Amino acid sequence: MSLDLPGMSRRRLLRAGSVLAAAGLAALAPAHVASARTRTHRTGTATTTSRTFTGRAPVGIDQWVYVPFDVGPGAARISVTAWYEQFEIPGVAAQVLDLGLFDADGWDTANAAGFRGWSGGARREFTVTATEATPGYLAGPLATGTWAVALGPVVFNPLGMAWEVTVTVEYADSGPPFAPQPAPVRIGGTGPGWYRGDLHVHSVHSDGTRQPSEVVGAARESGLDFFVSTEHNTNSANHIWGRHVPDDLLVVAGEEVTTRHGHWLAIGIPAEQWVDWRYGPADSGAFARCAASVHEAGGLVAAAHPAIPLPGTGWEFGFEHVDAIEVWNGPWSAEDEAALGLWHTRLLAGRRITAIGNSDSHRPEQPLGLPQTVVDAEELSVPALVAALRAGRAYLAASSAVMLEVAATSGGVTARIGGTLPVGRGEEVTLTARVAGAAGATLVLHTALGPAAATQTSGDGTGTLSWRGWGRACRFLRVEVRAAASARMIALSNPIWLVAPT
Repeated sequence: MSLDLPGMSRRRLLRAGSVLAAAGLAALAPAHVASARTRTHRTGTATTTSRTFTGRAPVGIDQWVYVPFDVGPGAARISVTAWYEQFEIPGVAAQVLDLGLFDADGWDTANAAGFRGWSGGARREFTVTATEATPGYLAGPLATGTWAVALGPVVFNPLGMAWEVTVTVEYADSGPPFAPQPAPVRIGGTGPGWYRGDLHVHSVHSDGTRQPSEVVGAARESGLDFFVSTEHNTNSANHIWGRHVPDDLLVVAGEEVTTRHGHWLAIGIPAEQWVDWRYGPADSGAFARCAASVHEAGGLVAAAHPAIPLPGTGWEFGFEHVDAIEVWNGPWSAEDEAALGLWHTRLLAGRRITAIGNSDSHRPEQPLGLPQTVVDAEELSVPALVAALRAGRAYLAASSAVMLEVAATSGGVTARIGGTLPVGRGEEVTLTARVAGAAGATLVLHTALGPAAATQTSGDGTGTLSWRGWGRACRFLRVEVRAAASARMIALSNPIWLVAPT
């Protein structure tokens, strides 16, 4: 389930929370497939077989239905169409039937070998061949055996939801094999510097409306150096970015793992890797194993928009296996304020977890890079960005016009954002923070002891905050830049940590 269900704005999703709570959200048994009928058609040497399956799903969101069907030798095309019973609570919620596909290698949890695509509620039909596939799905050999359409009913009607799925298999000569073309993982000729990126972006390969080439254009317009492709529960886009990306823009392979118990971003994974989402906190170790698979592949795990108070999107997995928290998702909102509080609480507990900010853009009216994560990396490459993000060497900005510098010094040693500063007992610490592109704003220094200093920007949008303290009791130093009139976030730094000398 994505945040962009048909007919549901974010505000309507929030109101839907109380409805779902009343309906009950425990994991439900798979809906029964009530009946199936088969039709076969022959044209010359080609044979087409269609099977139609019907069923009914009960109210709830935490349920899965698998519709098995057989694929024989010589299959050239598989097409699936779906229908489901419409139901809407006016102004609150509309139900949907999420849709996906697994092949003859199976559909058990975490079985990446069997995964062939997912479109959630964004589509009601798709096609897969050896050569090409509907966005969100994986082209490739149509192996003989038992496949399955995967359904994820999101049902608000107390009486349940009727659904129908038709699977058509065409037997004919198959076309040439699909040739993947992932984006390069490194931009040549780059070195140490601050690189601007958006770590949470969607296209037509899940529930976005932009074509890949349009996403690239939008990234250019926003002044980005990189973005992460994070389609809901599918890696299909990661196989084709090399066809669209220019040689000076980095596209990082990723996935938004959209569970029914919170969403998370797998950032910087290999293009061919797929991460499963069909589990909850009660499924012993499932999230930990999936997070470990991302870490083992060199990627980063980030909790996405963790404070949205809706069953299905609110974060329920804890933060033990999480490297970063998305504290800023699109235009600054009350949910972001709550996510910022979650992150700050982790800092108070001594947890070095990175704050990130992203657009979560699905459509042109949601600009890429609002906000953006600005990363201090050794070069513009996937490994360098992941390493810098894991270390917290990043700040968040509302646009490419905003620049933030933070440095702290003690005992002749200087540390910058994401760094560690050794501070002797009773030793003086000084901090300087500079911002540009932030007219009418307030800079505030936050520590473990609370806000420590503040200043205003000048008419040209620049400002400098200077602070002097003693000892390391503050534990960390981080800076927020907010619009003075509205408290809207303009920029936010990750901490500089104060520690005892070794």
